[in-house]
Amino acid sequence: MPSRQEFNEKTEARLQLSRESITESAIAFIEDHGVEKLSMRTLAGVLGCGTMSLYTHVSNRDDLINSIIEMLVAQSGIPQVAAQKFDRWQDLASGINLAYRDLAVRYPRSFELLALAPYDVMPVTPYLEGLVSALAQMGLTHEQASALMSALDAYSTGFLTVWARSETRPQQPAHQASSELVTLRSLDHFERGLQALIRGFEVEFAAGAS
Repeated sequence: MPSRQEFNEKTEARLQLSRESITESAIAFIEDHGVEKLSMRTLAGVLGCGTMSLYTHVSNRDDLINSIIEMLVAQSGIPQVAAQKFDRWQDLASGINLAYRDLAVRYPRSFELLALAPYDVMPVTPYLEGLVSALAQMGLTHEQASALMSALDAYSTGFLTVWARSETRPQQPAHQASSELVTLRSLDHFERGLQALIRGFEVEFAAGAS
């Protein structure tokens, strides 16, 4: 039988539960242990409450993942970047993807949940639609903005997912050639590739306008 103190601590934990606090704890757990170890039962144990207490705030693990994605979008600051005033669409495109990079650096284990989420998942759809709309407001056509967003998302997601996995994997003995190849995953290369991709679209859009 639990002691009065243990009972009071668990009661207090249940009273403090919210969708936000549960989501924050889930992200912290993922960063410490990996997403593959996240379960409702495990998270309840971390929070010191019963599993059923979590279901008052999140429907199931999928709903929890969606909440994590939504929080990662908010934590990224990308919507705030998209709302800023830029003189050129190139600067907006760069700012969005550099904020995306910073999110991967901040949450390397959780990042993949947002990066690899299907476009039709509710937290992702309005987020991407907002970015396309912001680019279109910079003078691009909707078709150009969509093509640009598609290419930049594919590039950034691929690069940063590999980078994040490399950063968080267990240390292994280095292969003889890996000391040279590992620099290909550096974030300096990410920004260089990002700017080259943006310049390529700049040339394409200018050619189409002439």
